[in-house]
Amino acid sequence: MRALIAFDLDGVIYSSEPFLGEAYREAIARVNAQRPGSFPRVPSTREILDHVGWPVPVILNRLFPQIDPEAVRLLYSATLTVICAHVAQGEGILFGGVAATLTRLRHAGLRLAIASNGRRQYVETVLTTHRIAQYFEELVSVGDAGIEGKGDVLRALLLRNGVGPSETIMVGDRDSDVEAAAAVGCHFIGCDYGHGYRDEIAHAGPIVSRFEQLPGVIARVLVCPACA
Repeated sequence: MRALIAFDLDGVIYSSEPFLGEAYREAIARVNAQRPGSFPRVPSTREILDHVGWPVPVILNRLFPQIDPEAVRLLYSATLTVICAHVAQGEGILFGGVAATLTRLRHAGLRLAIASNGRRQYVETVLTTHRIAQYFEELVSVGDAGIEGKGDVLRALLLRNGVGPSETIMVGDRDSDVEAAAAVGCHFIGCDYGHGYRDEIAHAGPIVSRFEQLPGVIARVLVCPACA
């Protein structure tokens, strides 16, 4: 079976939580140096994490609804630069068992892909820094031509890999992942160890509390003993 498993990145494979608040502080300081007083406060890490999973423009508009659009545009660029620098320095957390589990899934003949609302440079930096890029099919990213959200990412992955919704599983931790799976009609497996809240994913499909549990759950969803 050449089914497709599409993974969200943040809160499923990797967590930027240890440095995310500091990264926003650095990025806001850069913008305030260019445009003094643009951002009067830095949101807490929890405030930021509550929006992680959506495209970055959505996150920034939710965090800073009253801020001048030009300042937000500058912050859009600054956050990417700062966050990627932290990732490249080895900061953040790759969740336990990721490489070994991805190896098992690839050996079972499954196609693996990233379905993230993160920007391409960020996704590539995480995968390269943690040496897991080789496990995944061609990257489709928000910001690519015609790709505005995770639902578009999934549609493009299904088309490029020649698989249908019944042969596809979205693995995620947020309501944005649930919505993307519903948009294309594919299966969903939730991860309750990530950034989201369990009630965001509780109704959408089976749930795992560790990444290493995925092969067994994928096997049941796809009725594929070789996937376990």
